Amino acid sequence: MNKVANINLDSSSAGIGRIGGNIPICFLDKKKDIEGFKYYMTIQKPDNPNEYISILIPDSYDAMIANNIYPNCSLKVFTHSFSDESENRSYTLERLHRSSLMGYKEVENETFDFVTQAPNPKLIQDEDYYFKRLEEDGFTFYLQIDEDYYPEDLLSGNYILGYGAIYLYKHNKTGKIMAGFWQYS
Repeated sequence: MNKVANINLDSSSAGIGRIGGNIPICFLDKKKDIEGFKYYMTIQKPDNPNEYISILIPDSYDAMIANNIYPNCSLKVFTHSFSDESENRSYTLERLHRSSLMGYKEVENETFDFVTQAPNPKLIQDEDYYFKRLEEDGFTFYLQIDEDYYPEDLLSGNYILGYGAIYLYKHNKTGKIMAGFWQYS
C-alpha cells in the first residue's frame, strides 16, 4: 500500500504540513545553512508523526538544473520536530500560495498524489543513473513530491520544479533523509 497526502488550498486547515509560506521558526538560528535558498514545504514523516521534513530550493533555477542528482543534488532537506511558521519572509517563494497538506491515507500501490510514500517511485524519466549510485551507497527510496498534483491557483507563474518531482531517499543504516534527485518534464 502507498501512503499519500494532498494539497488543500485552505491554509487554515489543520493538516500534516504545508507548502509555501515562511520558514519554520526552527530555521531562524540556521540562516547560514539556508542562505541562497527559498522555503518550499514541510511535511510530517509518514512513519513518525513526531518528526517533520522541510525542503528548501536554491534561489537559482539554473543551479537547480545543474545539480539535480546525488551526490550533488542542490535541494536541501532537513528533519526536525514540529515548528510553527515564522514571520521571516526572506526565504518565502512569493509565487507559491501557502496551503495545507492533508493526509496520510493508505491507497493502492498504483495510486500517487502530491506526496507519496511507496515501495518504488513513479519516475518522470526512468533512467537508472538517477538512483543507481544512491542504492550503491546504501539509500532506499523514501517518498516523492510531485508537481503533477498541484491544484489550480496554487501558483502564480512558473512551476517551481519545471512540472517535475522530488525523490527523497533514506539511508539504510543512519536513517538520514535527503533529496536523491529531482526530475522535470
